[in-house]
Amino acid sequence: MLRWTLPFCSGKRPITCHRAEDTWGVSLPQGYFDNAVGPEPFRETISRFGGPGAQEEWDRLTEHLLELSECTMGLPPFSLRTGPGAVVTMAQFLPTLVKVAKAGPSLQDPFTDVLEKLNVTDPFVKNWLNLLCFLLQGLPSDGTMTAVMAYMIADWCRPGVVLDYPKGGTEALVDALVRGVKGKGGKVMLAAHVEEVVVEDGKACGVRLRGGKVIRASRSVVSNASIWDTLRLVPKGALPEDFVKEREATPQCKSFMHVHLGVRCQDLIDKAAKGGDDAFDPRCHYAVVADWDKPIDDAGNVIVVSIPSVLDPSLAPPGCHTVHAYTAGCEPFSNWEGLDPKGEEYRKLKEERAQVLMDAVETVFPDLESRLDVRMIGTPVTAQRFLRRDRGTYGPEIKAGRDKFAGPNTPLPGLVCTGDSVWPGIGVPAVAASGTLVANMMVNPLKQLKMLRNIDFGGVGVE
Repeated sequence: MLRWTLPFCSGKRPITCHRAEDTWGVSLPQGYFDNAVGPEPFRETISRFGGPGAQEEWDRLTEHLLELSECTMGLPPFSLRTGPGAVVTMAQFLPTLVKVAKAGPSLQDPFTDVLEKLNVTDPFVKNWLNLLCFLLQGLPSDGTMTAVMAYMIADWCRPGVVLDYPKGGTEALVDALVRGVKGKGGKVMLAAHVEEVVVEDGKACGVRLRGGKVIRASRSVVSNASIWDTLRLVPKGALPEDFVKEREATPQCKSFMHVHLGVRCQDLIDKAAKGGDDAFDPRCHYAVVADWDKPIDDAGNVIVVSIPSVLDPSLAPPGCHTVHAYTAGCEPFSNWEGLDPKGEEYRKLKEERAQVLMDAVETVFPDLESRLDVRMIGTPVTAQRFLRRDRGTYGPEIKAGRDKFAGPNTPLPGLVCTGDSVWPGIGVPAVAASGTLVANMMVNPLKQLKMLRNIDFGGVGVE
């Protein structure tokens, strides 16, 4: 989505990307390997870790998912909207809609249904796919929609696919989006904590900030807070009680443990310059799995390590790297409930729960503690406070085939919701897609159609 959005936001200061290496490091109980994107390199990995029929099963699965991906990749979020206007915008994608109709509910089914249907039984292939589901959705494969995996596998198998990384890091993306908002006459307010949604005559008409200032909505109040946090912002009685109870009962994923590090490594860089088989050559990203026999979402079982300064040296001082390591969606908030963030018990638990992250990073940077200039640990309490997420949750635990997402509309006129608690997915992808849907709802369908043509999406029917 950023591919089409950023050119309109950036103006005279376009975003440029490093053509990232096509490889990320993977450490499994069976051993380490460099995982290159694209279909061919993974054959070597399957040959190393899979059983006799693993490659055949993988080929059969990817062929099926590539067929399904024509549905998931052919309908851009930019074309979606609710109401009768959807007929106008979606008609441009009629051939894809026909394919979606034929695919039917299979796109919404749990991914494990596809594995059973295609008789995918190889332990390595199933474990690998379970890991990918968890990294993408925050859920194991039995809770992940098939549509998600169809899109991901198709994208992974594209010829010439690489991992792009914006120069300047995610800050550059944020700055570009802010320029886009301001360039259209909008305003971005910082330190503007919303205390309450203002409701008058049965309609949401604005928000009241901490300190009492009221900002009036020109059309609607759009909340990107989680559904649990949004409900607390709405005055009691403004929403039907049954709606509130239903939304409050939306199941939650667990939370995070994070470490943010600044690591000195000039000696390792110098040693690498001299060559040798054990030369220091870090990847930008690593995924670490401790134990396949444990649930994939067991606390501390999956760790992701990101070293963005590998691709963009401007993100760290010379001779250093910036590191972010985390356990996503598997840290129980109950471990932290009731603890004083300034107390000794909290401090000790923070160190204890972060150790698995430090151990993972130390596989890249030996003698890690002696190299640290920056060391910050984040907990579920951190996520609850700074991200304003109820119980620090990673997002909703909406399981494919069993639960349904709420969607953007509410019974309160003028109040619309976006974010990963009302739309399939976790984190930024769900926020971006649901935000696009709501933005489309706010404009005339013909204006939306013109935008589709202007951005040259390249989907079926758009010239």
